[in-house]
Amino acid sequence: MALFDDKARTYDTFCETPLGHFVSEVEHRILASLAAPKYGEKAIDLGCGTGAYTMWLRDTGLHATGVDISRGMLEVARRKSSNDVLFVEANLTQLPFPDESFDLAISNVVLEFVPEPRGVVQEAYRILKPGGRLVVGFIGKNSPWGAKYTLRGNEDSTSVYHYARFFSYAEAASLGWRQPNLVEFGLYVGPHEFSNDLTAWQVENTRRAEKHEQGAGFFALRWDKDDTTKNW
Repeated sequence: MALFDDKARTYDTFCETPLGHFVSEVEHRILASLAAPKYGEKAIDLGCGTGAYTMWLRDTGLHATGVDISRGMLEVARRKSSNDVLFVEANLTQLPFPDESFDLAISNVVLEFVPEPRGVVQEAYRILKPGGRLVVGFIGKNSPWGAKYTLRGNEDSTSVYHYARFFSYAEAASLGWRQPNLVEFGLYVGPHEFSNDLTAWQVENTRRAEKHEQGAGFFALRWDKDDTTKNW
């Protein structure tokens, strides 16, 4: 059984709360900004879970594919979609796609839960076309959110966070074939600070003006594949 199989039916519950909706929106805006999706591109969502970002790629006009190792999560994702989205059960370090198949690959809060995060990045590189982009989102290791999930994992051996490894910016950047082309930090509102959406966005925008890793509960990196990295 895959790690997230027994969480599939309740996985989206947090996003339906006011705090969860805010967190999801912060992450989505950052990922969308870095991904810069273009109509008609072929895109893949690595570790797609219940398919939220796969559906977003589809709705943005891309040919979307979602991949996950969890059969339970994929069952939920397929119920959200129609036949215009392909969902594939596969190990992210052994993707069943030819070299240079996709223009865009995204992966959000996935590398924290895989045994070989660098192997996932290597596979993403392999399946990207020259000029393709890989955008990866991470929970900020040195943040209130990182501390919250670390504590949860330490206290509850049944939590998925018990198996998580969190990354600093430097640790995440070292997973790629070179330094990231772009980085964006966000989610400066801690898990115990949220009161309502309006106030949270005011705090978020004020703190984000500094663009520091310190205190950022989320960050995302973008790597571009070009001719100088084709032999990585």
